[in-house]
Amino acid sequence: MKYPVIWTTSALVAAVAISATLVGGGAVARQERSEPGVSLARDVVAAASAFETYTRGAVAIPATFENGGGVADALAKSAAYQPEQLDAGMIAYGAIAALQEQAFIDGVRQAARETPADALIARLETNPDSVLEIDGVGAAASRAQAALLKRGAPLGVTGKAVKQAAYDVQHQGWSKGLIADSAGRLAKVKAMSATFFNPGDEDAGRLIQAATAPREPGGSGGEGGAAFTPVTVRASALAALAVLGAAGDDDVAKLSVVMHDEKSGFCMKMAKLNLYQCLAVAGPHYEDVFCLGQHALIDTAQCVNNAAGGFVAPTAAPAPAQRPVPGFMIPVAGQAVAAMSSPVPAGN
Repeated sequence: MKYPVIWTTSALVAAVAISATLVGGGAVARQERSEPGVSLARDVVAAASAFETYTRGAVAIPATFENGGGVADALAKSAAYQPEQLDAGMIAYGAIAALQEQAFIDGVRQAARETPADALIARLETNPDSVLEIDGVGAAASRAQAALLKRGAPLGVTGKAVKQAAYDVQHQGWSKGLIADSAGRLAKVKAMSATFFNPGDEDAGRLIQAATAPREPGGSGGEGGAAFTPVTVRASALAALAVLGAAGDDDVAKLSVVMHDEKSGFCMKMAKLNLYQCLAVAGPHYEDVFCLGQHALIDTAQCVNNAAGGFVAPTAAPAPAQRPVPGFMIPVAGQAVAAMSSPVPAGN
């Protein structure tokens, strides 16, 4: 296959299921087998969790520094992602968001009535753009877009504030001191950037709460607000495969084309390369702050925002029998989520 599946997961994710019951606007409830939901492979959920966890942590980096140790800690947080996993994670995160659009779910089920399910699945796996033929895809892509922008936009704001701090901090004497063991610092950042994220129970819970959150008032939505980009289209295709029961653990090897976008993947890799090059020539601490703000945060945020399409205008019978698809249960449209609670039921 052209793009091997290389992201990973942990046993902890395999041991939990997602609450899918609306109770009091989002209270915790155990998901029962009769409740609506779809299965996503644990590897896919791990990638989505990597995206959510990184963006949440990086956005919280303060633009105030008092010593070199604080800069080093912030640099570690900002560099803590594996670029290919984050690329896959954007698509997976967008897919979970897209699964909250009932019109799209209905459209997928209707498509499966009109086309043999196996043929529809094979077409989506090899040509994600074919999802554009399914009714409701505009709403799904729009939901994915909004979810990604909600993560990318604040990341860019944080990056700009940190970059400005690189100039402001020069009034403090310590910022002009030379970085100790700069080679070791660069090696540490490279090692962190090569490490895949393994989510724990609490990470998975935060992922589902974030990705399935209702639209914010005034946000883009519906067919007219969709932005069809390679990433939002792939997110929609992945969501469609999940509805068709073809995105579980047994299907991971077939998801490489859907889970990777060449352009956004290249953007993530270049952000990392630029960060390495910046750190390699940095001397005093304030230059590390600049590398952190510009290349670790701003460049990465730009990759996310570009992948989502920014605020670009749009371009243009019974359901199929369920297959056994062991994996991670994802709630779908109309199901509020508050936390993770119970093991995945046998047979899901």
